[in-house]
Amino acid sequence: MPEFPAAPEISAADSWEDLAPVVELAYGGYGHSADYHASAASIFEPKRSLVARTGGRVSGTCAVYSLEMTLPGGPRPVAGLGYVSVAPEHRRRGVMSAMVRRVLHTLHDGGGEPVAALNTTEAGIYGRFGFGLASQAAKVRIHRHARGLRLDGGDRTDRTVRIGEPAEHTAALAAVYAHCVRERPGTLGRNAAWAARAVLDLPDHRGGSGRLLCMVAEQDGEPSGYALYRLTAAWEGAVPRYEVSVRELFARDPGSHTALWHALLDVDLAGSVVADRPVDDPVLALLTDPRSAAPVLRDQLHVRLVDVDRALEQRGYATETDLVLDVTDPLCPWNERRFRLRTGPEGGECRPTTAPADLELGVRELGAVHLGGTSLGQLARAGLVRELRPGAVRAAATAFRHDPAPFCPIVF
Repeated sequence: MPEFPAAPEISAADSWEDLAPVVELAYGGYGHSADYHASAASIFEPKRSLVARTGGRVSGTCAVYSLEMTLPGGPRPVAGLGYVSVAPEHRRRGVMSAMVRRVLHTLHDGGGEPVAALNTTEAGIYGRFGFGLASQAAKVRIHRHARGLRLDGGDRTDRTVRIGEPAEHTAALAAVYAHCVRERPGTLGRNAAWAARAVLDLPDHRGGSGRLLCMVAEQDGEPSGYALYRLTAAWEGAVPRYEVSVRELFARDPGSHTALWHALLDVDLAGSVVADRPVDDPVLALLTDPRSAAPVLRDQLHVRLVDVDRALEQRGYATETDLVLDVTDPLCPWNERRFRLRTGPEGGECRPTTAPADLELGVRELGAVHLGGTSLGQLARAGLVRELRPGAVRAAATAFRHDPAPFCPIVF
């Protein structure tokens, strides 16, 4: 008879050091510096994070973070999952499934955050756990010597842009970010540890690029925008064509946004500016030749509703509507029922019901539309949402949609 591996024993992690060896091995054996581990430990929450042990040795890891994420309607508590990894010799033995299931059931049983979110190195992994693709980023490469940006985008005549080290502009970065964080779903509130992670600049993670630099736009002496960026040396023969890689860019107004982009394109030695931006970022509208930037979409945040009723009640909606949702969720059976959702600009009310359903969909699809960036109508046209009452898809799609689109500039 074949021998089957024993189920892993899952428990809370005592410290970041419990996770570090398996995380490094699962991501290819790259060793990390002491500064990297110190940064990871500074945001680590041992009482919430998990390790799986097989035969007494750590075989899997899952960090859980207490995040404040902007949703349609404002900042809300969200459980962030990170460093979900399995030791190579224990892959495909149910270790990850056991950890994710434990996280979801613990959140439900303890009345924790009703929504979980994660970034993923492999986009196809988490759909089976009910996570839906909720936000995307557009990677753009804007060539300095191409036609560039329109000059009439925003009044930037009274903006000044200063360049320096991020540490010189800590207060300015914090002020601009605090203003902008509530505008776009997917962005995270930052305490001191998360703010430090946003400007973390480890030499062994630069990949041949220079150190992290900072631009701050000012209007009347007050910070109105910033960009974090670095340069990578490149030459075409004797001609410099350095790449300016933007980590973050936030602006309080159109003039500051345009001023920062023009300043980035005017960096000495630069040949192009590369950035991952929201799919509706204003810079895409400023491009005089959109083809030259060759925007490429990639997945970003994946979202999972832990408790459908609580999750749908904590976000805002664009319009008033009254819908009955028939939800399927094999992993979390408490969600496998019909819910009546009544929405309005101030929020929603969601209660179990026995009334006839208007829409039939899985919890994965609800996660995909939760940040307002994925079209429920698109999911219906793909056959992933079933309309049981004429007009229900259009009503729900309008209510769930949000402008601007979601985006998260930092990986957690």
